[in-house]
Amino acid sequence: MFSNDELKAWYTTMPVDLDWLEKPSRHQFRWRLPNDRWATLPRQVSHEQTLRKQFAKYAPRDLYISTSAWLNPVDLPRLKDTDAPAPILLDHLVVFDIDFRPFCYRRLEQARSVTHGLLTWLDEHEDLELQYISYSGGKGFHLVLRDNDRTLFGTPEPRLREERVRASRQELLQRVLDAGFEVDTTVTADTRRIIRLPGSLHGTTGWCCTRISREQLRRPLKTWKETLPKHQRAQPMRHWPIGFRDIRSAVSSTIKRPFKKTTAPSPTQANHAGTPPKSLSMQMSSQVVGTKGRSALMAWIPERWGEGQREYFIKSVKEKEWFPVFQFRQGPHEFILIPRAIPTPQLRKQLPQLGLQRLSTEIGSLGHYWVDMSYHNPEDEEQNSELMFTGRLDDSDETHSKVPWSATHLEALKRLGVIVEAEGEIAGRPEPAMRIVTKV
Repeated sequence: MFSNDELKAWYTTMPVDLDWLEKPSRHQFRWRLPNDRWATLPRQVSHEQTLRKQFAKYAPRDLYISTSAWLNPVDLPRLKDTDAPAPILLDHLVVFDIDFRPFCYRRLEQARSVTHGLLTWLDEHEDLELQYISYSGGKGFHLVLRDNDRTLFGTPEPRLREERVRASRQELLQRVLDAGFEVDTTVTADTRRIIRLPGSLHGTTGWCCTRISREQLRRPLKTWKETLPKHQRAQPMRHWPIGFRDIRSAVSSTIKRPFKKTTAPSPTQANHAGTPPKSLSMQMSSQVVGTKGRSALMAWIPERWGEGQREYFIKSVKEKEWFPVFQFRQGPHEFILIPRAIPTPQLRKQLPQLGLQRLSTEIGSLGHYWVDMSYHNPEDEEQNSELMFTGRLDDSDETHSKVPWSATHLEALKRLGVIVEAEGEIAGRPEPAMRIVTKV
């Protein structure tokens, strides 16, 4: 959305916010560049001016900071890398990420209400000290707190210390979920997590990640929304989510192949004609654009699946290193997307065993398959509800796979509002193959 010059201009005039940090030098800083590559700060910094010097050539599209404080945050080994010396964890912030997609006023007001309720509940039930509250610049809010109980950080063995902190955070997360609060389940317990740095620009919406007060959080968003800083070319914050007509218009401009326009008759016209009503459906291909013989795995979960089939699916994709799995929901219907560039013959062979025979058949005839990006059932009242992101499923917190990422489907996730920190090889081009078809 923003050029490198626009981003550099933002960070030249708008300071990032490190005032809430006791020792910035204990934290890792990472950012996404305008070309979608990731950069990690190669040194420790103590001041905001030092950090900004790193942006002399390329300014960040999205800027993040680690939720953990380390004795040395430079060149942290992966959690799975047990051969490397374990890093010394000094502290871990308690972070709750509350997002309500898509980006619009109504969803943000819902997120504000949940965040306020959660903070009130934490005040009453947990021994935590609030560090700050922030509007993320996108679809929700962050609560950042500090655990007053320092016992676990006295564990002598570094690897065991981190394991105990993660387990404690997972227990806290479960208490919050049991209390009925909708939070991102992948953030709180992860000691290697990064979150948006206050004062940084959200590279998709153009709104600024901004610290807010308890009083602001308590009041309706409409009373203080206009005080939030944003780029002059920021996305407008619509009152309601984008409707189907807007989605169809927005998507049609991204389709690379020409398609024939069809006019679907209204239900009244269709009934008079003695034929069922038609509807338009947007579809995306499994093909990893720019590669030969590679596809991603995405599908609507069949309603017939039981727990046994689900467990088998998870076990199978784990063994194949087809991770992570991104989960979505539209009404009662579940949708999954695995943005890996899987060899198509291998995928075709595995799909029937996963209970997805139809997709395997379509690969056999087309070399790829098409998937509806909204659940289609003319008699289903839920089909007009939104496709909502519900979480990311990993085989561990630090997923490493030899299967390259699909640039095509990472871009598709981004358009669905999900930003992925993709480390390792990336195959293909970020150009999802899409089409609109008429369905009965």
